[in-house]
Amino acid sequence: MYRSRLATLASLATLATLTSLIAITSFTSVTSIAQEPASLRLAVAANFRAAAEQLGDHFTTNTGVPVQISSASTGVLVAQMRRGAPFDLLLAADQARPQALVDDGSSPGPAHCYALGSLVLLGADSMAALANPAKSIAIANPRSAPYGAAAMAILAREDFTSASERRIVRGSNVQQAMQFYSSGGAELALVARSLSPSSGLPIPTDWHSRIEQYAVVNARSQQPENAQAFLDYLLSPEAAPVLTSLGYQPCS
Repeated sequence: MYRSRLATLASLATLATLTSLIAITSFTSVTSIAQEPASLRLAVAANFRAAAEQLGDHFTTNTGVPVQISSASTGVLVAQMRRGAPFDLLLAADQARPQALVDDGSSPGPAHCYALGSLVLLGADSMAALANPAKSIAIANPRSAPYGAAAMAILAREDFTSASERRIVRGSNVQQAMQFYSSGGAELALVARSLSPSSGLPIPTDWHSRIEQYAVVNARSQQPENAQAFLDYLLSPEAAPVLTSLGYQPCS
């Protein structure tokens, strides 16, 4: 009887110990999950995605804050932001739309210029190809993508009006225009230099309006301090080598 009671107590003690260990382990797991930092959400113009990915990795390494990137044309991203998309920071491809967000209170501002963009012509050995109406060309949608508007300004130049009847393939953003060209959907492409930094014919920057790329913090951001920290990093000399390697120029 005595031995039976001891055995029962020992079993109960063992069960209690196991229960405690399970409780501690569960608490530790919950605490670990709770302490994982929330991702910083970037809304990035399609031309800047590759740069944002590199900069995001560096930022995470230095701060421990993970970065999540959503990419589309500037016009689409601004519309999403106005409708309440949970972005923390917008990296646009123009000045007008970010400034409009500041003006209507969607961003606390100010808007900061973080890069100057440029274009390249792909699929040709000379600019004369732009005057050939038989050559189809891929560009971004000029209504929502600043690089598309710049491409249309180039095609409207007097030297190339002889090709005004050419077939123009419009991507929803400059990345999709690049995909159309790469897949054979168009013979030429006018795209951001950042998408092809080591190939293509550079377009003279005076052939179109300056592509000044501006950034703003979302007024609805759940982590405005991290958003500002990333923006400060983007504007710092530490970020410059990444931007230069992809063909961007400083704003000043």
